[in-house]
Amino acid sequence: MILKPDNPHQMYFTSRAEIVSGEDLLCTIDEIVSRLDLEPLYACWSENGRAFYDPAMMLKILFFAYCDGERHSRQIAKRIKYDIRYQYFTGSLRPKYRTICRFRIIDNELLASYFVQIVSICEQIGLLNTSMLAIDGTKIKASASSRRTFRKKDLDRLAKKYKQLLAEDAAIDLQAIGDGDIGEDEVEAEDSQEESIGDRDLKERIRKAMEKLEGGENEVNLTDADAKFMKTSDGGIRPSYNCQAAADKNQIIVAADVVNNADDTSSFKSMVEQSRSNVSGEIGQVLVDGGYFSRSNLKYIVEKEIDVYMPTGSGYQESEEKFSRDDFIHDGNTDSYQCPAGEKLPYKHSRMRGNIAIKVYRCSSSKCRSCKLKSKCTTTSRRELNISEVWQHEKQMKEKLSTEEGERIYNCRKSMVEPVFGNMKFNLAFARFVLRGLKKVKSEFMLMCIAHNLKKMSRYWGKLRPAIESKIVLAEGIYIFSGLFLCILRKLLNRWVNPSPKVEYV
Repeated sequence: MILKPDNPHQMYFTSRAEIVSGEDLLCTIDEIVSRLDLEPLYACWSENGRAFYDPAMMLKILFFAYCDGERHSRQIAKRIKYDIRYQYFTGSLRPKYRTICRFRIIDNELLASYFVQIVSICEQIGLLNTSMLAIDGTKIKASASSRRTFRKKDLDRLAKKYKQLLAEDAAIDLQAIGDGDIGEDEVEAEDSQEESIGDRDLKERIRKAMEKLEGGENEVNLTDADAKFMKTSDGGIRPSYNCQAAADKNQIIVAADVVNNADDTSSFKSMVEQSRSNVSGEIGQVLVDGGYFSRSNLKYIVEKEIDVYMPTGSGYQESEEKFSRDDFIHDGNTDSYQCPAGEKLPYKHSRMRGNIAIKVYRCSSSKCRSCKLKSKCTTTSRRELNISEVWQHEKQMKEKLSTEEGERIYNCRKSMVEPVFGNMKFNLAFARFVLRGLKKVKSEFMLMCIAHNLKKMSRYWGKLRPAIESKIVLAEGIYIFSGLFLCILRKLLNRWVNPSPKVEYV
């Protein structure tokens, strides 16, 4: 048997690109980042002082780390040291974990702009299919413990702890004044200084928590003040954030956001508007689950003329034995309803619930009292109908979803947006945020969405690269041709406006 010799101390010469030639994800990230507008990113650093790592290189590392399911800065620094894939971007440079951590906390608006640019590239090369758009939300746990959450009923206990810390500080100050010296040992002085900084930070967080509780907040977490208690997918109730995403038929994320409100209804309008602004093409059918239904959103859908498939819930119908509002006949001439017993419910008044106008129709108590069908109609003294201004549209939405075609279209939502969250949570290990605070959390989720789209793009890299290059060559050709055309046109105009004088030869 002839064994191939292996010597780890032997030097070899090859390029980094040759070693990772089979890694389509690396090529995709390298190519896409080179097409981004990095001028605002470079503007965040000053040329004065010490040299800094190339922000484009750091951005590529961050994108690839999130694609690789690695979000902790210490682990990313370790991968850079030992993983050849990371070294493809860094070469011989070895950024420390603190450098990576500082770079990650860049402006979330800048990251959002890069997310939009990547979506635009997907659209230019034909990866987007916005004939259908699915919007959904998922709860991701915050980097905070439930035990550090205080509610209004804990305000007295919180205030007592805060006063106790102040009293301890006052005692320490009095002791220092009485002794005339603050400690003899330098180690003890350093320890006491660290403890005072820790206490000072804790007191500051407690003070802010007390202000929020007194200002009307129901609960505040001392670790992450922006996180709220939400029910997660595992059935627990923990400090979390509500992550929203809109995906097309190819599971490309076209819009993303993070809110600290567990209710999805408040995010519907912003997600639709963000999706429309992020793509240049038309958006077709929008698919959402019943958690987004509200009459305010239904009114917005009607006003904007959006083709939405959204379950509306049970409505006002109380039970199968009771008469629903569909059993009452409306008379447009008198603006009244006729009940199944033949009695009229005239219009009484209107009221506003949010931005929705509701008309109230009420029958007289004497007629309801003597009605034989009263037991099947109402348990109160008289029947009352509350008809919202979008009731007919709500009825039409139910009818649209009850058809065979409506069910088929709505079922497409399962294969569009739900696999996106499944990929993030299980393949990319995104079960919990690393950063704290709503602003930083938005940046981290935007990085996850960018990583998801980049991994999708890398699967089509063999088809993408010729398309990208052809687009670039075409754009450069148009630019050169237009420049030549303008130059020739300018010369012709100059000759026409300022003709050269004729020279007569004798």
